[in-house]
Amino acid sequence: MPSTTFYNLPAEKRERLLSAARAEFARAPYEDASVNRMIRAAGIPRGSFYMYFTDKEELFRFLMETYSGMLSDWMGAQLARNGGDLFAAFLALFDFIQANRESVPFQELAAILHRNRQMQPGLLLEGLRPGAVLERLRPQVDLSRLDLRAETDLADLFRLLAISTLSALTAGCAGGGQSDQREHLERVFSLLQRGAAAKPAPCCES
Repeated sequence: MPSTTFYNLPAEKRERLLSAARAEFARAPYEDASVNRMIRAAGIPRGSFYMYFTDKEELFRFLMETYSGMLSDWMGAQLARNGGDLFAAFLALFDFIQANRESVPFQELAAILHRNRQMQPGLLLEGLRPGAVLERLRPQVDLSRLDLRAETDLADLFRLLAISTLSALTAGCAGGGQSDQREHLERVFSLLQRGAAAKPAPCCES
């Protein structure tokens, strides 16, 4: 997390640095993103940067956590609209992001996802803190729609759905075709819902 010094900065100066960071992570993949470019764009000394953040990784994680908060709000709205149906809500979240992809927050997130599309979706997802998102949204999930048999089933399912949705969004940003990705996401969700194991044949009645 950023230092107290960062939070004590005037809001305009904080946003200037974060805006420069978002632009840089959208310009280049994480490993190639330059702190020097960020501080030049933000107009702050290099030494000041390290008073705010330990390193580039901490800054990237902070930005992803910021997006996590936005995604949590958007996902909460979709759960409310879909009666707590987790599968329907994730599909609706995909559609919502696509419908609003021209707005600034979506463009920034899409650009960062696109630049980092070679990163494993699971690694990107960790920055978005799915566990914290689920804890906030758990009361909105209709558990009666799910066949949960272990304490960790909901968290594991949420993670699988989030990774699938993030992968579809990332592939779409890379030119994979939004409608094709939507159809693929529906197929993946359908597979998860029905299960892939062969069902035992019913016993014959005597």
